[in-house]
Amino acid sequence: MNWEILISLIMSYLIGSIPFGWIIVWIKKHQDIRYHASGKMGTSNVIRMTDVPTGIITFFLDLFKGYAGVWVVRLIMDPAPAWMEAVGGFLAVLGHVYSIFIVEKRRDGRYYFRGGAGGMTSMGAAIALWPPVILYSGIPSLLIYFIFGYASVATMSINVVALICFIVRAALGLDPTWWYAVYAFFTLLLVLKALRPNIRRLRRGEERVMGFSIRGKIKAKKEAERAKSSSDKFAVSPDKTKTDQVKTRS
Repeated sequence: MNWEILISLIMSYLIGSIPFGWIIVWIKKHQDIRYHASGKMGTSNVIRMTDVPTGIITFFLDLFKGYAGVWVVRLIMDPAPAWMEAVGGFLAVLGHVYSIFIVEKRRDGRYYFRGGAGGMTSMGAAIALWPPVILYSGIPSLLIYFIFGYASVATMSINVVALICFIVRAALGLDPTWWYAVYAFFTLLLVLKALRPNIRRLRRGEERVMGFSIRGKIKAKKEAERAKSSSDKFAVSPDKTKTDQVKTRS
């Protein structure tokens, strides 16, 4: 194998493996994000652990990883073949989902890699392959995120729409290759595998809703109203208590 190919693909994976979410939460709160909330290291869990501004920083850093995973191939393999760009993007997402820098030992003695779901990293790689995809995949997924508050649904929508875009472009001859569609297909499978627990919670109606989303605020308001209604229902006024005591004595 050509050494340039090997080095560029290893670099793509290593860039994707940088656990920005873990690093940021550890610096800010001295806590291990793996053992809180969803346990993933993406934007949503960083927001749960810290705040929205810190989550936005993680958002752009994870986006950059995917973009850089494609561009490092282009820089080393100038000109880079399409299949290398596609594989570089996929390896960046693979590194985010299964980071070589976050290794844990299971109870059965086996070691495994931890990471995030791959949403922003896959978006960054797709943008590097075809920048306008952000209009069709990125912006709608953000709207889903901010309206409905389901990070898992937004992550899946990023990859589903990106796959559709690349298939249509390849079928119409707008892309000279099907490799970008191949990238999107296998990345979607990888993301779906990472989101299996979230998909199960969605089916049960138990998926976490981000508190800053429209749905999250509506849900919080309803829960507050129910809590207030319950407290009012069981509250006993002092006058009524005295009356009941008088009736008991008589």
